[in-house]
Amino acid sequence: MSQPPPHLLPLGDYKPSDQWATHVNAIFYGIQGPGIHNHFQTYVSLDHRLAHALADEYFQNFGEDPGTTRFIHEWGVGNGNLAACFLSRLKEIDTENRVYPNIRYLLCDYSEEILKGVRNNPRLQAHQGTFSTVRVDAESLNCFKPGRAHKIISNEIWDDLATKVLLKHDGLLFEEYLQPYLDPALIPMPEEEFLAHFNDRDLEVLKSCPPFLQAIHWERDYQKVDISDWPFSDTLEAHLKGIEEGIPTPVNTGAFETLKRAKIQLAEDNLGYTGFDYGMFSFRELNAHGRPYFNLYGGQYTFMVNFELLEAVGKSLGFQNIEKQLQHDYVGRHLEDKVVSVLELVQSHPQAPEMPPWDQDVLMLRTLHALNNQYKNPYPHKMEYPMMEGTPKKQRKLIKQLQKTLSATGVPDTVAYVTWSEVISSSKKLRQLGYREKDLQNALSFPNQPIAFSRIQFK
Repeated sequence: MSQPPPHLLPLGDYKPSDQWATHVNAIFYGIQGPGIHNHFQTYVSLDHRLAHALADEYFQNFGEDPGTTRFIHEWGVGNGNLAACFLSRLKEIDTENRVYPNIRYLLCDYSEEILKGVRNNPRLQAHQGTFSTVRVDAESLNCFKPGRAHKIISNEIWDDLATKVLLKHDGLLFEEYLQPYLDPALIPMPEEEFLAHFNDRDLEVLKSCPPFLQAIHWERDYQKVDISDWPFSDTLEAHLKGIEEGIPTPVNTGAFETLKRAKIQLAEDNLGYTGFDYGMFSFRELNAHGRPYFNLYGGQYTFMVNFELLEAVGKSLGFQNIEKQLQHDYVGRHLEDKVVSVLELVQSHPQAPEMPPWDQDVLMLRTLHALNNQYKNPYPHKMEYPMMEGTPKKQRKLIKQLQKTLSATGVPDTVAYVTWSEVISSSKKLRQLGYREKDLQNALSFPNQPIAFSRIQFK
């Protein structure tokens, strides 16, 4: 156990990682509401290609029109863009009106602030009467009648849910424990009063405090544990045989609960539960020494998803057909082309690692301009590109001009998917920015890193 800086205040005792992480995440989402999207982006925040792939797949497998309502659940709704683009695409391709009119799309989230933002999404408002919002915890979902969901979708919720961490050493198992600390100078009230509000998750009071979540200092320790009474202990013990010693391994217990709930909620003629998230795809990635297993975003504490274990738990729950693939491959198969995100493309530039952040912003914007000659967005949107604090005057002027002249029908987001054909068609302009052919080829290998975005479907 390491010693924290002596001037910091402990916000509580050591607890298993799942308890502290979910506690802080509940505060994070409760304070931020729709503002969470200022802290991180997902592949569905503004882009449409993942949603379109889902809609096309759903339409192709819908079967004959039963003349009855079919319910689609989305668990963890983000800003509503996934639902909006899914429904728009479904309506577009359903030229005979046999699918879209029978759909009721339920957006489920435990944050009323998030749901309020979703209801204000103008793209989603075009589908009034087809969607509704439901405030519910993804790990419980007791408000729905069993066996009614035709399809369930989730995007990047498993990493936010309860996750334990195990480590093997000398044939024994150890569980990770966390303890949060905070600089008392950041606390705007008596310490005991603040601790009471923090531990009670009193959101109304904590909202009024200056930002503090991102300043939390985390101490960690490992304690010997017996997992024989853990859920899915037999499955977990079998899984751990494939894990090398000394490597922290996430056990996404909250994700297991969503699988249990999905099994109950899915109808007999269902099209499965499809989840997207980031983490370790297989044992090869799980056993990669030095790979990360958690992330901090503006104070939010997220864990990587153990897809190999998730698949094993799905089998133990009785799902007969489980498909797992890299998310890039899933979207690429739909587009019949290889895909890469713009961010991955920029990271492949030979000078990018040495550039100051503001010069990386300039490179990003110039790359977007190069791609926008080929990319056509069916949902016009003028990308916003806020400047980071400390950007020099010269770069501020250039960034402002480049942002102002971005096409509204161009690439919608820095993590949007672009196809290899679009990259190659833009290669002349990209070469003028310093990209080499081998850099463009290297960009395609980014998804094969130890941590990758993946898609897994349970049916």
